[in-house]
Amino acid sequence: MIARVFFIMTLLLLGVNVKAADAKEAAHGAGPEGDTKDSKNGAQTRADHYVHRWVPFPAFKATNLDRRETVAISPSEGRATVLVFLASWCVPCQQQIREFKRIEDKYRDHFTDFVYIFAHDTETDARGFSNVYKIGNNAMMASANVLEAFHQPELPSFYVADRYKWLVLRRINTQKQDLDELDKFLSLHTAL
Repeated sequence: MIARVFFIMTLLLLGVNVKAADAKEAAHGAGPEGDTKDSKNGAQTRADHYVHRWVPFPAFKATNLDRRETVAISPSEGRATVLVFLASWCVPCQQQIREFKRIEDKYRDHFTDFVYIFAHDTETDARGFSNVYKIGNNAMMASANVLEAFHQPELPSFYVADRYKWLVLRRINTQKQDLDELDKFLSLHTAL
């Protein structure tokens, strides 16, 4: 019995030493806390193998469908932001828009903003879709810069920024379970 316990403890100790050696190698050349800058985009990364990197939510400009003016879209400090990419011709978008609207209505008073971006769509079709589903003044037309910033997402897709303006959740080509996950995520991160 003692030999078994000794053997197990030895294996556990070896595992801890390997993890410590990995963390030390990753932190080589890093700052005093193990933080580094990602050379590609300048985002903060952590060298402790638990957080891969923090990505700031991109700020961009889009054309508002109601007012027909270009507006700057950026997450607000203290508010969660949900950015939904869709198109009027996209069948899954048509099937899921009511669920997105239900989630938006549920969290409207919980410091959450929804922005709907029409990608690869005509202004007339996007405006018609927006009117039918009562999207309102948070319906925007995507520009080439917006699509480039979000890497041409498949439709429908959503991106979520937390209260500190970090990109914290992303789902591409969303399915029903992704919308359930969004609902659960917002219930945890927007609790009063």
